[in-house]
Amino acid sequence: MAKRGRLTLSNAGYSMPADAAAYQRPPFYYRGTRSIAVAFETDAEAALDLLPAQLTISEPATAVLSFYDYPWTTFGPYNEAILSLLVDHKGRPMTYIAHIAVTSEPPMLAGREIWGFPKKLAQIDFKRERDMIYGMLERPAGIRLASAVVRPERPADNGHSTPRPPVSLRLIPSAEENGRPSCAELIETFTDVKVIEAWTGTGSVAFAESSRLDPWNTLPLKRVLQASYMVSDMTLGFGKVIDRLE
Repeated sequence: MAKRGRLTLSNAGYSMPADAAAYQRPPFYYRGTRSIAVAFETDAEAALDLLPAQLTISEPATAVLSFYDYPWTTFGPYNEAILSLLVDHKGRPMTYIAHIAVTSEPPMLAGREIWGFPKKLAQIDFKRERDMIYGMLERPAGIRLASAVVRPERPADNGHSTPRPPVSLRLIPSAEENGRPSCAELIETFTDVKVIEAWTGTGSVAFAESSRLDPWNTLPLKRVLQASYMVSDMTLGFGKVIDRLE
């Protein structure tokens, strides 16, 4: 008699490989995160090309380039860069994540598979020089796709305003040649951020190289709207499917 395998959902790991999960079950914990963010007005038509049909662009069309230094997380330490857009979903303000790059595999795999974060591995620097804090994204190393510089000047409101929750498109292709995507979901991610200190100041962004493989430069800079620096702790929880791409 043929013998069946013993692996079932009840004894499989949380993520692939089923017998050696690449990452654990949420939540994930972050301590002492340093980040900079520069919000800038961009071209609405260019922004609409990146947005799922279920989302509407905020006015004026606003993009945010941000860099993160995570010295301690339950993923391990890593750096991250995010390009996002301010949007609305059924009248609710949200932040749509268009591109993310990270420096480590566990948060890349978990981010793509759980929440639909469009993460790729890249070279990301987060540094301070004199009165400036700056981030740089290269992919591949030596090809600078994006950079941001912030000079903290004044204490901010310490994050008491209600943040826009992040939303991303989890797109998983079908294994069949002509099949519909196995998954095309808009996912809201639940985060709990404790702001330790927050500053505003002068900032700038630059998209030095044009890459068809990583088009971070498709949102032209019209004018800088806001620049900030923050130190925080965060708990990254589960997400919720709020819509589906048709």
